[in-house]
Amino acid sequence: MNQKIQQLKEALPKIKQELEEHPPTIGLIGVSGVGKSSTINRLFKTNLVTSDTVACTKEFEQKDIELTLTNNTLKNSPVQLRVIDAPGLGEDINLDPKYIQMYKENLGKCDVIIWVLTARNRAIALDQRYLQELEEFHSKIVFGLNQIDLVEPLNWKIEYNIPSEEQNKNIEVILQDRRDKLFGVIKKNIKLIDYSSKTGYKLEELFATIIDSCPEERTWIFNGLKSFSYKDYTPKVVLDALEKRNSEKVSNGKSWLDSFNRFN
Repeated sequence: MNQKIQQLKEALPKIKQELEEHPPTIGLIGVSGVGKSSTINRLFKTNLVTSDTVACTKEFEQKDIELTLTNNTLKNSPVQLRVIDAPGLGEDINLDPKYIQMYKENLGKCDVIIWVLTARNRAIALDQRYLQELEEFHSKIVFGLNQIDLVEPLNWKIEYNIPSEEQNKNIEVILQDRRDKLFGVIKKNIKLIDYSSKTGYKLEELFATIIDSCPEERTWIFNGLKSFSYKDYTPKVVLDALEKRNSEKVSNGKSWLDSFNRFN
């Protein structure tokens, strides 16, 4: 036992050095206007500039976010999570060659890459073409389908922060369509998480998928970051409404919050 403790003491400085020199790094990429920066802001409570009308990210923006390791040897130790926001592809044909080169220079630094799509846009030919050009990074990519709160018939259940039954049916159709089209390029099954950066819906699942997709040799770092719950991403007005209704028992003896949790 004493020998194991001594070995751990000797290893700790090397572990901390690795975390400082090569922090866990996540990159967000995709075509212009899909909500990459807003996803980062909502996931990590940052303040990257966003716009509904023009592209804001022109260079690779690096954001170091201090988190606390929760469940490994360095429990309760601070760690820097590095998040890289990439400029959107497809914004301008004159900029694409420059952006593609920037992608190739920067994506190699990422442990995991989130490729953001939008549920509102059925055309993904640009994504397919860029994926072909960035083939060397396919093994690192997790796909996110953003803006599902805007899926027709636009009757999102605000009080529970979940899609309506009609939206759910349409979301499933959209998800299968995107899987089929992306499979045609990548030639393997993909990880595709539907979510809303605006409402925070399923951001917990997106983050968990990111953590689970890290390289095997870096698992020991990422596993220590599993500390988020749906409450971190759910708007306060929704949480307040849920807490209020949680005090009321429905006929089957379960609370409204129990019912909500089944959807998350």
